[in-house]
Amino acid sequence: GDVSKKITVRVSGAQSAYTSVAKTSVAGAAVVAAKLTAPVPTFAGTAKVGSTLKATPGTWGPAPVTIKYQWMRNGTAIIGATGASYTQVAADAGKKISVQVTGTKTGYSTASKTSVAGGVVAVGTLTAPAPTVAGTAKVGSVLKAMPGTWGPAPVAVTYQWLRNGTAITGATGASYIQVAADAGKKITVRVTGTKSGYT
Repeated sequence: GDVSKKITVRVSGAQSAYTSVAKTSVAGAAVVAAKLTAPVPTFAGTAKVGSTLKATPGTWGPAPVTIKYQWMRNGTAIIGATGASYTQVAADAGKKISVQVTGTKTGYSTASKTSVAGGVVAVGTLTAPAPTVAGTAKVGSVLKAMPGTWGPAPVAVTYQWLRNGTAITGATGASYIQVAADAGKKITVRVTGTKSGYT
């Protein structure tokens, strides 16, 4: 509460049979805000789309100090990324991530420190299970592709049915009706998953 104010001290003297006297000192300079102990933050994690980074602010003082976070992409603030951790998204691929920590405390100057940027963010890796096929291997019967659970959701999946390992023209749906050309052959399905920022 003393910040920007001037401090004085008043001394009062009293003794029996004497008139009491009070004297006030000359005012000092206006009180300035103190400086916080503000370490450079660090963060841990893999620079890869889909992976989570976690900030370590260091020890700010004198405690308690209110800490706020802002994650940065190539030095520019990422909207909404203000938590102690950050999960990298497609827009981060090819960029470098850093975190800025700001400390505030009444009577102290607000301070901000920014970490060293991490490595270039790599594209993510999809969880890509092997698909299965349900149905009877018989001309005229329907086969249905079971793609499994791809992630992180949502992932767009496309299908390609194959006859003895060779793509069947036009057979790109989740199901396939076997035709005469399939007799004596083996049918498989290839599922391809795509998601922005992921391989």
